[in-house]
Amino acid sequence: MASSEELVELMEKVESSGIGWDTVAEKIKVSHDLLNLYVRSGPVPVTIINNLKKILEEEPS
Repeated sequence: MASSEELVELMEKVESSGIGWDTVAEKIKVSHDLLNLYVRSGPVPVTIINNLKKILEEEPS
């Protein structure tokens, strides 16, 4: 399990990159609401962290 702080950082990067949350939810199979729940309650499954990192790596800068 990963920390909710790491999830917050990744979510901020997603926001700043302009990727829509609908797109993110479709790719990682986790809704934005559920991500927000993990932020508040932690710990976060590593698969979610890894999937968010993968989306950010695939996105052209």
